[in-house]
Amino acid sequence: MSADLCWQIIRGNHSHLLKKRNVKKPFSTEPNNLKNVNSARYNGLCKKKVIGIEPAPGGKGIVLSFKTAKYQNKPAKNMVKTTIKAGPRRALNSIRRFIRYNHYRKDLKMASLRRASAIFRSQRAQPFRKARRRTHKVAKKTTE
Repeated sequence: MSADLCWQIIRGNHSHLLKKRNVKKPFSTEPNNLKNVNSARYNGLCKKKVIGIEPAPGGKGIVLSFKTAKYQNKPAKNMVKTTIKAGPRRALNSIRRFIRYNHYRKDLKMASLRRASAIFRSQRAQPFRKARRRTHKVAKKTTE
C-alpha cells in the first residue's frame, strides 16, 4: 500500500491520536513521530523511510531508530535501533551524517536535531542552587 493511501485511511482516526477541543492540529503519540503532530510529513506509521529519536534507557544518550528497505515485508525486523552515548555534539553530528550520507529524508533533518538536542538538554544535570539565607528578617524579629 502506498504511503499516501495509508495516510488517507488513518489520518482522521487511529489509536495514537489525541484530539482536544479548540486545538486545530491534534497531537499523535505514535512511535517515530518527531514532532508528535498528526501530519503526513511526520507520520511514523505509513512512510517507508522514518526516523525516530528517543532517550536511551539508562538516562544518558539517545536511541536513533530508522526503517530499512531490506525487511519491508517483515515489520518485526524492519526497525533498526542504534544507541548513541558519545555526548551531545558528537551525537548531533552523527545524526546529521546519517541523514546526509544515507540519502535519508532531508525534510526530517532539523526536526530530528531539535528533538535530540531537547533530549540532551533534559538529561543535563541541574546546577546546585544554594538556598538564600534570610538573616536580615530573622535579625529584625529577634531585636524587637
